[in-house]
Amino acid sequence: MKKIKSIIIGILLIVSILTILNPVSAATLEVGPGKTYATINAAMGAAGAGDTILVYPGTYNENINITVPNLTLKSVAGRDSTIIGPGTGLNQNTVISIQSGLGIITVDGFTVILSPDKLSGYHPIGIGQRMGAAAGTASYIFNNKIKVTGTLRNGIQVSGENSQIVGNIVEGGPLTVDWGSSGILIAASTTTKNILVKNNQLLGQMDYGLGIITWGSGVVSDVVVENNIIEKTVYAGISIGGKVSNTMVTNNIIKNNPVNGLEEIHTNYYGYAAGNPTGTKVYYNQFCNNGKDIDIYDDPNDIYVIGEPRLDARGNTGCPTTLPMNKFLSIFKKNFEKNHGNGGNASGTD
Repeated sequence: MKKIKSIIIGILLIVSILTILNPVSAATLEVGPGKTYATINAAMGAAGAGDTILVYPGTYNENINITVPNLTLKSVAGRDSTIIGPGTGLNQNTVISIQSGLGIITVDGFTVILSPDKLSGYHPIGIGQRMGAAAGTASYIFNNKIKVTGTLRNGIQVSGENSQIVGNIVEGGPLTVDWGSSGILIAASTTTKNILVKNNQLLGQMDYGLGIITWGSGVVSDVVVENNIIEKTVYAGISIGGKVSNTMVTNNIIKNNPVNGLEEIHTNYYGYAAGNPTGTKVYYNQFCNNGKDIDIYDDPNDIYVIGEPRLDARGNTGCPTTLPMNKFLSIFKKNFEKNHGNGGNASGTD
């Protein structure tokens, strides 16, 4: 009996050791012509936690709902050749939806096409983690392009802590009169922080290029907005409102926005958000051809707390100065003649 127990214990130990040496690894699922899965949704249904879905070039007319923890959804050849949505015959608001409690979700390298539907109450979002899906999910949205064919609500929306929006292009478009449209929206109805918005291009026509706002009693803190190009919006390149603190806006190009380059709203954000922005830093940006570069809308009932940090702007510049070509050539000619002489009659020795 003791011998049998010893054998069983030995087998269990061997199994344990093999499990440690060869842990169950995440799978890679391939989608595309001739691959295991013809659609992204089919691969999504078969995926497990930590898996990667690789999507080969093609057009995938489907809406995606991500519910698998720590999933990576990535194109093989990049956004110019890998297109998602809108789903055929569907009138879903969001082409790629990200849900709560999923750890880190990565969406990398797609062109996302919004539906041309302009029905009343239809508010299209390209890649969206809505406010109710904030808990437990950080969204990594990399290198995508949002293409608007009709109306727009938000090109990209995130709400989870530690999310990153990097290297995307968002086209603009109008929305119905009851809502505003944003290229990128960071919004919270609870608490979120540590969000990076970097190296994106927001190409205009939307109401706001980037919105950083709260809803109800929500709180947003420590957002970094860096090296983006934001232009040709209807109302503002960047809009900050609600209980938003410690936002860093640095090294962006904010241009050709006919109303405001950057606005900070101290009016309880149109009655939807408690609190007002504090500690915003606007450093070393280029503001060019905006109606106003920076504008602060103050609520007369906004009670200022002594020592509370207010917006701090420093080191920002205007439009780059360029010399006309004839002026440049004139200066070049003078410098050449000074250093090398004029027509063979040197004014000095080399």
